[in-house]
Amino acid sequence: MKRTFINSYYRILGLKILDRNSKNLLLFTTLSTIWAVIFGLIGPFYVIHVERLSGGMEKLGIAFAIMIFFQSLASYIAGRSSDRLGRKPFLFLIAYVDAIILFLYTLIKGTVELYILQGLFGISNGVSQTISVSLLGDITKKEKRGRAIGIFHAIVGIASSLGLVLSGYAVKRYGLKSIFYIASFVLFFSTILLFGISEDSSLDNEEAD
Repeated sequence: MKRTFINSYYRILGLKILDRNSKNLLLFTTLSTIWAVIFGLIGPFYVIHVERLSGGMEKLGIAFAIMIFFQSLASYIAGRSSDRLGRKPFLFLIAYVDAIILFLYTLIKGTVELYILQGLFGISNGVSQTISVSLLGDITKKEKRGRAIGIFHAIVGIASSLGLVLSGYAVKRYGLKSIFYIASFVLFFSTILLFGISEDSSLDNEEAD
């Protein structure tokens, strides 16, 4: 009944009715675009900030090595677990964890604290990359999957470049810590879009394949 009402509403407005997978793809693309702008915004200055906190170039290398190490471990665990638990719980988790981590980057002072945050950030990155690819596979049809994923990455890539362009202006106007606060706030509340994604839509693809 609810779906019939929504479809009728779309027809009255002259809008195209999206099937469940198309709606999921649109919502996930929108969410990923927001995240891309945010991480593009802090990207260049995140490296500078970490370099300042690390206290030396050799410690900077260790900090990023820790991040990549935990990112690698998390990728496999997240992929395997999401097959059983679904993708959405992990997307909620990484958004909230990233929001907290970005906020904590403005508070920490020591190298040990930096290493801990880099490890957590690595776990978050590993989960994010794996879940994103898995979810795209779930919500795209086999015969159009390459095209859909190509469009997705093109949009997200452009959004990231836009964030990079704006980053310098944002830091100059608001200060370095302010963009971390903004990024943390937006990441936290962007998860509202996740409530619109239907987790069971992957069943439609299995039947279509």
